[in-house]
Amino acid sequence: MNQVTIGTADQFDSFPAEIVLDRRPYYLMKEDGAYRLVSRRCPHAGYTVDIEDGEFVCPMHGWTFETDTGRCHNVPSAMLAMYEVIVEDGTLIAILP
Repeated sequence: MNQVTIGTADQFDSFPAEIVLDRRPYYLMKEDGAYRLVSRRCPHAGYTVDIEDGEFVCPMHGWTFETDTGRCHNVPSAMLAMYEVIVEDGTLIAILP
């Protein structure tokens, strides 16, 4: 596992927040005080996922994904990759493979 520092918690005031780590795009999510990182790469063709009407949407083929689980509505076996984020002394740290 690879620990990557995202930044301090006070740097982010609205979620989802678009961030880039190791040249890869993610959304930083916060729900019920817990953080998680969601890949912005569609599992189908690797296109960058956007947010529309409260869902993640791949503009290439129109696939939509749940924001809380990353599960795809169009192909239930597909999902966006999600990663744990821990907080240490106010610093957000992503646990990446």
